[in-house]
Amino acid sequence: MFQSLSTSSRPIEQLFSDLNCFSVPIYQRPYSWSKEGAARLLDDVSTAAGIGEDRELEKDYFLGAILLLDPSMATEQQGQNASGMRDLEIVDGQQRLVTITILAAVLRDLETNANSAMARRLDGIVRASPPQKSETSERLALLGDDREFFATFVQHQEGTRRPAKDTEGLTSGQKAILAAREQLRSELESFTPEQRAQLAMYLCEKCHVVMIVTTDIDRAHRIFLVLNDRGSPLQKKDILKAEILKDILPAQRDSALTVWNEIESALGEEMETFFSHLRTVHGFNHEPVIAGVRKMVEDAGSSEAFVQNVMKPFGDAYALILRAKSPVGGVPETLRRPLVSLQRLNGREWVPPTLLILTKVTDAQQARAYLDEIERAAFLMRFLNLGSRKRSTRFNKILQALSNKTLPEPSEIYRPTREELRTATYNLRDLHSRNLQVCKCLLLRLNDEMQPSAIDVQPSAYTIEHVLPQRPKASSVWRNWFPDGEERLAMTASLGNLILVSEGLNDRARNDEYSRKKELYLSSQSKAAELELTAQALKNETWRADTIQRREAELVERINKLWRLDLEPSRASEPVT
Repeated sequence: MFQSLSTSSRPIEQLFSDLNCFSVPIYQRPYSWSKEGAARLLDDVSTAAGIGEDRELEKDYFLGAILLLDPSMATEQQGQNASGMRDLEIVDGQQRLVTITILAAVLRDLETNANSAMARRLDGIVRASPPQKSETSERLALLGDDREFFATFVQHQEGTRRPAKDTEGLTSGQKAILAAREQLRSELESFTPEQRAQLAMYLCEKCHVVMIVTTDIDRAHRIFLVLNDRGSPLQKKDILKAEILKDILPAQRDSALTVWNEIESALGEEMETFFSHLRTVHGFNHEPVIAGVRKMVEDAGSSEAFVQNVMKPFGDAYALILRAKSPVGGVPETLRRPLVSLQRLNGREWVPPTLLILTKVTDAQQARAYLDEIERAAFLMRFLNLGSRKRSTRFNKILQALSNKTLPEPSEIYRPTREELRTATYNLRDLHSRNLQVCKCLLLRLNDEMQPSAIDVQPSAYTIEHVLPQRPKASSVWRNWFPDGEERLAMTASLGNLILVSEGLNDRARNDEYSRKKELYLSSQSKAAELELTAQALKNETWRADTIQRREAELVERINKLWRLDLEPSRASEPVT
């Protein structure tokens, strides 16, 4: 006899109800969503919640099916464990549930009043209060050491504000949790309090899942295979492909299908992202992706015209951007340099205007002039510490300027104010502490100028080293060369004090004397010597304040020349905060 499944549609707040707790069984892999995946979830939910200019509120947002195992349902325990909670094992949906928990915890900890009604509702998603017990427990329990880590740095009150000091020994799951937490926190800090409240309400009440509960592991496994193989949910690209191609006349359908398949083959997993960028290029970035593409088809005049006149040129342009990372990708060197530099940065706000340039400008030298300006804008926005939303807003203005029938001059597409240039100058004094990733990208870009042949070095192979250590030993020569504490602090943070070395060497030479660092970094086994940025710095006999200041002035001069700026190097008398 067929045993019916327990299925129901549950809003997130109801899913994480007082009687439900979730655990990750031993056969599951650790949490592995990238920070881009977490950011994409936030963007989808906030778009559905109508947050942002001209965005319409969607009546609900579906987060997919969650498959759970409740072994106690097969017994007479009536679905509750000893503490009175219903303990459900996650068979399918762990990544989404963990990310939703992180999102709820970040929203909770950003509430100015920890005792507000919304803060308590969000805390109810993150933590549970077992009946007849005063203490709270985790709503979702991970495996092994990841469980305590997740509780400490996410689930506990103010957990998402707690810094993780030592990240060297973390598991892959713990690193992924931290990355998702920091990405969501960075994004949500750019929201207004009213927008965060609107998002929290929508998450609790309007985001929902289909909850499927079974009672034995064998059956759960069979259902899992159906959900993730034969019955895996259609992606946006699959829905669009079926919808658009069926509207094309049979005589033209084969040609359109060939174009579609060629683009899909060239873009691979980036096909979904491509449609998101395409929507933005055509001014529908406030629409859901499918709705935006439908409007593009309508504007193109027909499905066949959309495939041939919109998808093909923009798909080819996006494939060129992706191929630029490879020296054998067939991309002209003229275009590769800014494209490689841009792809080292986190965030893809620069992609839509870049796509537009690559489809409108056929001359490589002219296209390079625009790409240089897009790169200039991307780095300046990082120097200003702008969040992704503010960067997107500014790049949308660049996109609007480039969308005119007559292209503006490259130098006109982005004009920072004098105040912004002053802020950029100030932030460059301590860029390493402000944004480690941007600092590395900047040093790599400066090395590109000094050593064009090194454009294909892998950023992950290098780490930033302070030549003058951040914590020199009391007995070291560094204390003699820099006896004044404030000057030493300023010089340590200076751009002129930074080089790129391999991570293993950084660990070995962290607080060593200058002579010892030179010996290690310039050895035949060192990758550091392969970078001109580092090799030139290590040609000095000593490393004193005048050396650092001179080198910073040289690097800032390169930045000014590269991006038409007028930044000034810092002065030792200026304190670093």
